Amino acid sequence: MALRSTRDSQILVIGCGIAGIGAAQKLIKHGFNNVHILEATARSGGRVRTGRLGDNIVEIGANWIHGPSKENPVFSLACNHQLLDEESMSEENQAVDIGGHPMFIPNWFSSSGRKLAPETMAPALEFYMNLLERSQEFYSTGEEPFPSVGEFLKAEVKRLTPEEWKEDRESFDLRMAMANTLLKLECCVSGTHTMDDVSLGAFGMYKTLPGLDCTFPRGYEGLTDSMLKELPKDIVLYDKQVKCVHWNYSKNGTNTEGTSFPVVIECSNGETFAADHVIITVSLGE
Repeated sequence: MALRSTRDSQILVIGCGIAGIGAAQKLIKHGFNNVHILEATARSGGRVRTGRLGDNIVEIGANWIHGPSKENPVFSLACNHQLLDEESMSEENQAVDIGGHPMFIPNWFSSSGRKLAPETMAPALEFYMNLLERSQEFYSTGEEPFPSVGEFLKAEVKRLTPEEWKEDRESFDLRMAMANTLLKLECCVSGTHTMDDVSLGAFGMYKTLPGLDCTFPRGYEGLTDSMLKELPKDIVLYDKQVKCVHWNYSKNGTNTEGTSFPVVIECSNGETFAADHVIITVSLGE
């Protein structure tokens, strides 16, 4: 097998989302020139996708930067590319600590449209947030009374609410409905369809960053577009859906001439691509 220096290595990145683009950027910055990105679809960006509805921006994928402060790499990239407004980039905005959750607007309505009194709903909010805080303590204690966060929260609500909320039945039902709504909100915050899929023991591992969540005035897709412009032309190969990665494979790929490579990527359309190294990026939303 012909020997190649480290910088001459053929490197393939699977996936042209923000992770794949970022990986290619790092490699090229450090002198690796034989880098290509294989993208299954006809577009870049992955789960970052901005649409338009008239003059309005509609985020179909990622919506906002969660915890926009200096420790957040997405926030740093957005600032470097000047994609945020001055308020979002201000030191004051970065210093706001919301504990990893969106700030609650104290306006609650029943299904019939009736506005609910804050004093009626406040106990439910306080009760739920205390439970959520307790669910994060099991990581440090090593205890795990339930497999998932969802099971723990629902069991505790069932156990404690009869004692906590002894008012009339209507208020009790409203607070239970609110607790159910907050549980659905937590699914959005945690990026899951159900909190039953989130491990209780690991829930406390999540590190929250300070900063008031912010959006991209011209759309989230502006970030991946700006990153792509810094890469060499034709680095992305579109419509290359990967079927299989063959490790320690002896057959040459279609992009090589008489040289053996340790990895061959097979695409759904029958094409093969050989490489010394492969970086696989996985969508966090799948």
